[in-house]
This record gives sequence, C-alpha cells and structure tokens, in this order.
Amino acid sequence: MDLVARTLYSSLVCSIRAYQFLFHNLRVWGRENIPQGAKIYVTNHITTHDSFWVLPVFTEPVHIVIGPGYDSPFIARILDSFEQINASPDHRKTVVANAVKYLKKGEAVYLAPEGDMQGPFQLGRFYPGVARMYRETRVPIVPIAVVAPKSCMHEFSRLQTVVDGRVYRTVTVLRGTFCINVGRPMMPAIPDAAPQEQDECILDALKRRMESLVEDVRVNKFWLS
Repeated sequence: MDLVARTLYSSLVCSIRAYQFLFHNLRVWGRENIPQGAKIYVTNHITTHDSFWVLPVFTEPVHIVIGPGYDSPFIARILDSFEQINASPDHRKTVVANAVKYLKKGEAVYLAPEGDMQGPFQLGRFYPGVARMYRETRVPIVPIAVVAPKSCMHEFSRLQTVVDGRVYRTVTVLRGTFCINVGRPMMPAIPDAAPQEQDECILDALKRRMESLVEDVRVNKFWLS
C-alpha cells in the first residue's frame, strides 16, 4: 500500500476507533495471536459494517475484499484510493489474483467468505476464494469471530442495496456490545487431490475453527445467547 493509501487508511481507522470508544462496548480477545507478515484475515459476517468495525484490531493496513460497496461510483473511487479489492459481479474473476498479488508482496488481505450476512451464532456457506488464495500463497489464515447481541443489531430497510438482482440488507451495530475473538493462525494441510477437493478440505477446517471461536464467545467469554 503506497503512502497516500496508508495515510487515508490510517485516518479512517482513527475515526472508527474514536466512534467505538464513544458508542461501542467493545470486547476484543486474542489480538496477540496475529502474526507478522502476509496473512489472510477471515471473519464471519453478521452486520453490514463488520469490515469497518474490525479494522482497528488489525496490526497493519489491509486490502478488503468488498462487493456491494462498489455499486456506487463515488464509493468505488474511495475504495480504490484505499487499494481495496473489487468483488462486484463484473470483477469476481479477478478477486483471487488481486489478493494473491498483495499477499506475495507481504501485505494482508481481509474477507468474509460467506459473502452475505447470517444470523447471530450462525455460519453460512463459505465460498472457495479464501481457499484458492491460501493454495497459491501458503500464508497463514487468521480466523476471527465477530459476535453481537441481537438486541444491539438494527436493520435499515430503506438503505438496502441491490446488486445484480440480489438484495443486500443493511444491518449494523451503532451502539452497544460488539465482540471480536481472534483465533490462532492456521495453515491447513492440503491433500494430494483435485483443486476442488483441496478447496473443500481447507474450507471445512476453516469453518470448524470459526464455529469454535463463535461458540467460545457465547459460552466462555461473554454470555450473548
């Protein structure tokens, strides 16, 4: 990430950190698990703004894989200035290649492989992009669970976004508890098999770890059920 992008990114993170200090009851565990160097951050997806709320936890600027935000030409220009990764329908075939480019430069990439929001304590289908990034780079995957009480989550139906015929709801936590549980980095073994089977093996291992991190927050760290 060049100097201009880093400066813009740092300003954004400072603004988010200030907002969280004022309005969130933020709980963060496991930040010491984040390794140095290139890595793939992975979170579950429970609100529209997960990708913003977790940014202050990261130890360096990241390249976020973003879809719906690129539907707006104005927002798209801002995201491009931050060197983010366009995952809108017209660019999906280039997402893995762009992520791999940054990872091979020693930088970090962040994505939510479910692609759409799920209910509290639930995980949806994981798309294979993260597995392909891992296969091509063999950098650590850092699994992160984001958890919030349903009472703190609010939906704004007037702000929903439609991209390529698909409706994306706007749900966020503007005030109240928001939990971030960072797991230990993982480097799943890759079997001697066809690429699709390799992807499935990686995704299965990642999803099991994500499920355990979500459950760890609910049962052991903070009672949100």
